Amino acid sequence: MAGRSKHAAPRRRKKNRKGLSIGTIVSLLVCLLCFSAAFFLWKAALAGPKLNREAGEDDFRPVVGDPPYRIAVDAGHGGSDPGAQGIVTESEMTAQTAQDLLAWLEADSNYIPLISRESYDVTAKPSERAAAIHAQNPDLMLSIHGNSAPEGSTASGFECYPSVPGRTWHKESYYFARQLAEKMQQAGAKLRGHGGIRYIYYQGETKQLVESNHTEVREERSFTLLEDVDCPAVLAEQCFVTSEEDVAQFGSETGCKKTARAYYEAICAYFDTEPLPEAFETRHNG
Repeated sequence: MAGRSKHAAPRRRKKNRKGLSIGTIVSLLVCLLCFSAAFFLWKAALAGPKLNREAGEDDFRPVVGDPPYRIAVDAGHGGSDPGAQGIVTESEMTAQTAQDLLAWLEADSNYIPLISRESYDVTAKPSERAAAIHAQNPDLMLSIHGNSAPEGSTASGFECYPSVPGRTWHKESYYFARQLAEKMQQAGAKLRGHGGIRYIYYQGETKQLVESNHTEVREERSFTLLEDVDCPAVLAEQCFVTSEEDVAQFGSETGCKKTARAYYEAICAYFDTEPLPEAFETRHNG
């Protein structure tokens, strides 16, 4: 009897330990899964809104070659065409932003800045500016514009329009648009639409806005400045000239400088070059 009792006790203890071990493991796994799910939800909430992504685009990188890169900067409107009117005039805002951006590009040996006309006081149609840009054989083009809304509207924020799906430089243009939207978001801009990126199509004289998750190829033309240049191209609406808050951030004199810096950093991100430090501007303007 003593012998049987001596061997039975360990077997019972072993069985109990095995049962407790499995239960503990299951409980730990459940807790771990719950914790992981909660952690990722928390991280997603902190990250804020995500920029839109086209299918497979995260694998795409433009082939850029070696510097210096030729960058065309177009200031929307000008001359007898003031553009949208609001707290600021669109043509004055675009000219100021273009000048500030050109200053960064001129200071950076990786870039050769190009312009679409000799003076911002000259009236030039989009087709004329596109032809001037095309003749200079650019590697990238940015057309700078401002948005507007009817009186009483609270519309605000940044959006940009790359060359549309089906065009030769669509993928490169979309990639550049992503850099612009990301840099503007980092500067504090609210992104409109899907991650700040949209498409425009003309149906006769009517413009149709399409969100960038609609990637079907269409025959209608987009903006002339996107269609008639042979390089990646984006048209940016940097802020609403009718919004006091927007203008204060991105359309005033200091706001234009802030926006130009964001555009410059987006260009550097596109070509994978190191941007000049922001202190560079202070040293050279002091």
